[in-house]
Amino acid sequence: MNNGGYYNIWLSSSTRNKEKNENVDNNPLGSIPNNFGDVMSLRETNILLPNEFNGLERICLTANGNLQRILSSWFNKSVIVQIIKNISVPICHQKSYAHSNPILQKFDREVNLICEGKIVCNAISEVIIYDNSVADLIMNKGVGIGQLFRYLDKLPSFHLKFVGRTATTWWREYTLKITSVECKIKEYFPNE
Repeated sequence: MNNGGYYNIWLSSSTRNKEKNENVDNNPLGSIPNNFGDVMSLRETNILLPNEFNGLERICLTANGNLQRILSSWFNKSVIVQIIKNISVPICHQKSYAHSNPILQKFDREVNLICEGKIVCNAISEVIIYDNSVADLIMNKGVGIGQLFRYLDKLPSFHLKFVGRTATTWWREYTLKITSVECKIKEYFPNE
């Protein structure tokens, strides 16, 4: 449903998450299963996005931690990650409501994906860590979110929450999760 350039993305009944602005009962766009994009899955995957997004935009909107590689393939050029911000933030609650382990570290991150000196994506993330070795990878070794999952050899659970478009950008909001990490990410792409 378009709410001024803002689309709700609905989850299938098997992965219902009744957060604000999500409607799992009236689903004109189709469902997004928890395993969407999981190349190792035996389950069928299917998603329908609004027609206003072209093929590359739909591929980017549904990328699950491999956006840098996809953009590099599309442009047939190197895409680098420029870290704008990667700061540890105070932990307000010692335990997450959605996770059984205590939160060990929390980061606010902002990065740009750059191709030939041009920003092709700006990503703002909240990364919640439940494991000390993962905190070290992000904090001290400069491992990016997409690279983190490859580095750990873990395929994250991907939940696309919202997509939208303005006059100057198109964007998505999603989460990536494994046992030791939860990432809440909003990405902005220029309309060019």
